[in-house]
Amino acid sequence: MLFLLGHTCWSYIFSKVTGRRVKVGLPAYTVLLAGVLPDFDIYFKPLILHHTYTHSLLILLPICAVLVIRFRASGLAFSAGMLSHLVADSIVGTVPPLYPLSDLQLGVSLGLPSLADTALEVGALGLVLILAFMNGDYKLVTESQRESIFLAIPLVSIVTLTLLFAGDLSIPLATIAFSRRALTLITVGHAVLIGILGLGVSQGVKAITSDDRPQTKRLEQPV
Repeated sequence: MLFLLGHTCWSYIFSKVTGRRVKVGLPAYTVLLAGVLPDFDIYFKPLILHHTYTHSLLILLPICAVLVIRFRASGLAFSAGMLSHLVADSIVGTVPPLYPLSDLQLGVSLGLPSLADTALEVGALGLVLILAFMNGDYKLVTESQRESIFLAIPLVSIVTLTLLFAGDLSIPLATIAFSRRALTLITVGHAVLIGILGLGVSQGVKAITSDDRPQTKRLEQPV
């Protein structure tokens, strides 16, 4: 399985490219979130085992079909991001495409961490930065606007899922994060992504608070 850095970034790429083809633009927070949705099973552990139902094509394809029927082009672009999760996981590891009917695991299994995984994670982040600059999403971070506040959704998801997953497996994040060169690069990539999202959220908060100030001042003016 890929780390959340890769999942959010590849989801952004898949969704944005698909959206451009079908002439629809989804908000940045939506396409970033789509890629981590299959890992939301971590929130429901032990009721749902990780990497089972939410990583099965038997489950995800019907969900995607409903999204496409209901939301058309937007549903297709969102589904592309969500399904990118399975594509990425199958490259570095395996996925159970027929679960729960079968425990069959399919994938290339290039390894995690590995050179391939590091390239997928860090490379995807680089592509996202380029794509965001080209389509204008970078303004969510560089300019004060209310829409930026929604970047808190993928931000909170990335942080909480990482902590919960590490806690369940008793993984010492502080020790593992810089134990190997590949993991160090991936850790830095996560820090960059979280920092960017955090800056975007601060821009959203700034926009919301600044929008309220003029109204307050007008109310305080003497008649």
